[in-house]
Amino acid sequence: MKKEFLLKILRRNLKRHEHLLFNCNKIFVLLKLQNPVVRMKSIHILFLCILFQNVEIYPQCSDAGVCTIGKHHELRRTENASILSLGFVYGSSGKDADINGNLNNLGTGSFIVDADIDVSRNMRLGINVPYTFISGPLGENNGLGDLSILFSRSFTIKKIHGLTVFLGGKFATGNVNSSDSLPQRYMPGLGTNDILAGAIYTFENYYFGIGYQKPFGRSRNYDTRLKRGDDVLFRAGFFEHFNKLGIKAEILTILRVQPSSVQDNAASEERFIEIDGSNEAQVNLAATISYRASNELGLTGQAALPFLKRDYNFDGLKRTFSLLGTISYFFNLK
Repeated sequence: MKKEFLLKILRRNLKRHEHLLFNCNKIFVLLKLQNPVVRMKSIHILFLCILFQNVEIYPQCSDAGVCTIGKHHELRRTENASILSLGFVYGSSGKDADINGNLNNLGTGSFIVDADIDVSRNMRLGINVPYTFISGPLGENNGLGDLSILFSRSFTIKKIHGLTVFLGGKFATGNVNSSDSLPQRYMPGLGTNDILAGAIYTFENYYFGIGYQKPFGRSRNYDTRLKRGDDVLFRAGFFEHFNKLGIKAEILTILRVQPSSVQDNAASEERFIEIDGSNEAQVNLAATISYRASNELGLTGQAALPFLKRDYNFDGLKRTFSLLGTISYFFNLK
């Protein structure tokens, strides 16, 4: 039943990209075979196929911070294991300008250092910080991004239900200005201190989650002075482990509660204007494959397929292409 559920989701969304479906369709045939060895290898190939195809995806999620809520739970296959990870994500905003005429065509690459530490019984500490490189038609920039810190507490209910609650923040450690006065979308930091809170419910191999990100104030970027709205995250997914291989399919929905507001550069005095339609919803299907090379070492790849596309890129989080690869070290502190 679980395999049929996963196949149904993958096939439905691959139909939106005919070239991808053509290249991967024969893998679906192999997945229907009864031979477990062939089926296992086919699942592996299918996810690699999804990860490395040149498709348009729009994962605006993790850059802002709210998607750090619940992202590690499918990796915790060893009880009380802490995880130290180094990842790299590369993406492009695409060549199309925003509907207000702002230029895009930005390329963004980030090295991400991530720690998920087992602090005490059922309590964990997550720390995440990127170093980001941005280039586009207006110039180039790079620097340390915003630091995220998240505490979590897990509860087991009647031995079959899991509930994990999260509380933390994203801190404005990243630079929001450059010597050539580039706008906010070229900056490695978002310029605000934010509260993060949420919860994940798990039953067998399925999970459902909600998260909230509340930014305070506005960025000090000279050009934009961006004030972002609050974000609400809904995530639901399925995960499965096959010996050393793990797979996950999930849907992430991010709702921007309020429109963004920016500085009116045409005004003679300081004034801010609200951008109609900038509180855009985001819906993505994400596919993740992880490989446990040993008790201490794991590899992860991730990609996403879009349902919606953004019209504005004031915050620099818009993507038309994005892929993530991570290497993780598992260890016990106790």
